[in-house]
Amino acid sequence: MHRDDWYKQLQQRVDAIEPSFWLGFVLLIVAPCMVMALLFGMLQVVIGGAAMLLLGTAALYFAFGRADYDALIERFNARCSAGDYQGGALVLEEAGAAVAAEDIDELGRHAARVFVYEGYQRWFAPVFYFILLGPFWAVAYRLLQLSAADRQVPVGSLRHLVDWLPSRALLLTIILGGDFSNARRILREQALDPDVETDELLLLGVEFAQPASADDPVAHVLRVRQSLQRGLVTWVVVVSLLTLLF
Repeated sequence: MHRDDWYKQLQQRVDAIEPSFWLGFVLLIVAPCMVMALLFGMLQVVIGGAAMLLLGTAALYFAFGRADYDALIERFNARCSAGDYQGGALVLEEAGAAVAAEDIDELGRHAARVFVYEGYQRWFAPVFYFILLGPFWAVAYRLLQLSAADRQVPVGSLRHLVDWLPSRALLLTIILGGDFSNARRILREQALDPDVETDELLLLGVEFAQPASADDPVAHVLRVRQSLQRGLVTWVVVVSLLTLLF
């Protein structure tokens, strides 16, 4: 279900007709979700409530990120630990980000921005929308991510809007799991700013909640990874308790 050739073909067909923004949104996001809703309705008639278990599980799996997050981090760290910062920059390019390797400090912070957003969008945001609004919204989120690089139909420009609520929820988790007294000003100053980018906001939360003990690229990425892992554990516990209670 993570083979997206069908969606690339759909994008090419939609791009060919040069649609308006909203028509592109309907064709690339709404239409696939409607097909899924129709399939769900048909399954519900046949197998009843088991349709949600069957299709909901498939939808959540589809909504997860595509990149091998742990492998990317390990490769980046291995390159940088060996002093091959150009190789580290090439690893970031595989994750969709281009960065020069001349400035080591800038490379480390840029890598941290890439990996904090990659970790957030690959699991937290889809699960957040799946639990809050249902499987169709989780699928819609993944389709937005898949279309983010489409220049002909820039549906990806909506990504900043749909990232607003789940990113703030994860930000709060990161801050509560670290140095809250040092990081709480992020909640006051940046969290409600609609113009701050999602990756920058999450990285600021990580940096203030867990001050760095070193400035090399590996330390930057390790700090991000640890913060996201704590966030994952925290939300698994929260969701499990809510499931038991309600």
